[in-house]
Amino acid sequence: MDEVKTLNLLRDSWLPVKDNHGNKTSIKISDLGGETSKGSIEILAPRADFKGAIYQLLIGILQTAFAPKDSREWKKYWRNPPSKDELSQAFESIEPAFNLNTENGVPAFMQDFDLPYRKKDVPIGEILIEAPGENTVKQNIDHFIKRDSVNSISSYWAAVALFTLQINAAGGGQGYRVSLRGGGPLTTLVLPPERSTKNSLWHQLWLNVLTSEEMFEVNGNHELQELSAIFPWMMATRVSTSKKVNKKDVYIKDGTATFPIDVNPLQAYWSMPRRMRLHWNNDSGVCDISGEHVEHLVHQFHRKNFGVNYSGNWVHPLTPYAFEADQEPLSLKGQPGGLGYRHWLGLAVLDSSGRIKKEPALIVKTYSKSRHQWIEDTNFTPRLWAFAYDMNNDKARCWYETTMPLFNLETDALDSLQDYAQKMIMAAVDVLNSLESALKSAWFKRPKDAKGDISFIDANFWSSTEIEFYRLLAQLAELAKKEDDAAAIPILTGWRYYLKQVAHQIFDQYALNSMNEDGDFKRVIKAKHGKHGLEHYLNASKALKALAA
Repeated sequence: MDEVKTLNLLRDSWLPVKDNHGNKTSIKISDLGGETSKGSIEILAPRADFKGAIYQLLIGILQTAFAPKDSREWKKYWRNPPSKDELSQAFESIEPAFNLNTENGVPAFMQDFDLPYRKKDVPIGEILIEAPGENTVKQNIDHFIKRDSVNSISSYWAAVALFTLQINAAGGGQGYRVSLRGGGPLTTLVLPPERSTKNSLWHQLWLNVLTSEEMFEVNGNHELQELSAIFPWMMATRVSTSKKVNKKDVYIKDGTATFPIDVNPLQAYWSMPRRMRLHWNNDSGVCDISGEHVEHLVHQFHRKNFGVNYSGNWVHPLTPYAFEADQEPLSLKGQPGGLGYRHWLGLAVLDSSGRIKKEPALIVKTYSKSRHQWIEDTNFTPRLWAFAYDMNNDKARCWYETTMPLFNLETDALDSLQDYAQKMIMAAVDVLNSLESALKSAWFKRPKDAKGDISFIDANFWSSTEIEFYRLLAQLAELAKKEDDAAAIPILTGWRYYLKQVAHQIFDQYALNSMNEDGDFKRVIKAKHGKHGLEHYLNASKALKALAA
């Protein structure tokens, strides 16, 4: 019988990419160096969440095995990317952590070290975040995402799916732990300008790698250097099972928690809250996710609850957080309604408008603090790529992603731009509230008692005003460099008039639609022009008036 080949994410050519000529191929991760780094290649992933996960996987690998010592070394590899051999040599020390198809008791990527085998196998389709849960299937209510639609996944996509689940996991029932960042955390990456000569995949990744000096800002025990302190699957799992109190598997307390002091800070990139082990059958066939014929398929896995329970002041370098006095940091999450310019505060710059401060991810703050000076290119205007699942407990409602502008500004200028943006967004929120109130008054005799989903109004308003917001924000960024507050007033005033114009347009668009219960035109006129109508509230809005103050 032929010996089964051990698959490895660092050693094998599995990463699917497309070059600027449209040619598709699969490369090794070390191939990101050398000649490949000079061209324009794009990661090809069959799912949006997989693409976001692959970026985090690659950043984590570079951060773990190839982190620059200081700014000088970071700039060296920004100007001249490393060779394939340099990367291969650097990856050798962590290669054992990226084996896939091993037996229990032998480390396997993102899989429990020695998970006891359970007779009940789980279909591989359940590894996907949006897959219907066990209770959903039992109750036969898997109406939108059907069971058994994914029965076979290629070995490499199974590994990516497992990584995606581990870094995004929401609560999955008794003892099924959430990810280190909580369920459905936002991830924000800094990307080069689209048309930049430095927009290769290498440069996209390198922008999000911290120096060894900067990594000291990440909570953790820096003295723990063994692989098991970085990759939790390299040793027996720190299970969080507590005392069993009866025969029905009911437990008390949360059991052993894993705090930053217990592990190396790099484990933030490699957290493993779920105890899982993939089954390797070594048969070939078609992958239900990619549609490709592959040599190795995965059909099932088994799992067990009470995996690693991450607690304490964990702050992931690629995620924005909310900070409140005397409370643990809370990662920002995907929310209904998607991502847009109203989230620019907190994702791109500090949002101090409320009691709880929302801070950008460490990598974003690092770019604003130093990276833009290291790059030494005045035309380099980066983008912020934000993405996340919108989770409702363990159910994925939607996947959201967007790009936003970042600006190369010194601290004082960035603070000024933050103030401008805060005024603009607060004004937009106030206008939207007035618009929705006016439309309810137009539609219903008793608007306060009206029920129904009107989120389409929000979506229309935010999408209608987004381009103009960023256009004006770019102008304000230039004025912030010059410390010219007086010149900013006409721009902010223009935003005020624009918001009012959009509000009137959307009101006219929807006032007499099917939501209007009886078509009472007099009520519509009153809702727009009356004493307590849309015009009245827009003219009285303190947030709108503050734009010209």
